[in-house]
Amino acid sequence: MKSRDYREIQLASSHLVFIFIGILILGVVIFLLGVSVGKKQAQIIRDSGISSDAKIEEVKEKALPPIKEPEDTISKELASHQKIKEETQKKASEGEEGNLYYIQVGAFKNKNAAESFAEKFKKKGYSPLVLDPFLSDRNPVYRVRLGGFPTRKQAEDFRQKLIQSEKKKKSDYFIVSK
Repeated sequence: MKSRDYREIQLASSHLVFIFIGILILGVVIFLLGVSVGKKQAQIIRDSGISSDAKIEEVKEKALPPIKEPEDTISKELASHQKIKEETQKKASEGEEGNLYYIQVGAFKNKNAAESFAEKFKKKGYSPLVLDPFLSDRNPVYRVRLGGFPTRKQAEDFRQKLIQSEKKKKSDYFIVSK
């Protein structure tokens, strides 16, 4: 049998020193690039007006476990849906076929923000509805809707007029079915 062939890499101590220095220089360059990127991000945050404390608070809020909703919130949501249902039935009894389509013009995490947004539409002569969050929502969202249209075509016509009068993009308002 043949003797086993061994292949060795032999390096002199001077070669090892050069390799070590090369790896060290590469590490320093990567570290300095990281510092440069960090400074650039800090500058962007400073220029945008977002304080680092606000970022920390935002992260703390996300880290908290979800809070169970008290039962009165559920009853408020049911009351909100009942109110919409009653308004729909009332309009249907006045001669309409049942209002099944709405134009959603906004969605907010804060109820006060949703109500103040709805107030802007009231001043313009519309009759907005502010819906309480649905049970299926992961995060509570207060929806602001206009209308109650018996057909999708009527809702689409109203949406087009609304987009033109408010000078918004087509994606800002959308039709939802009840």
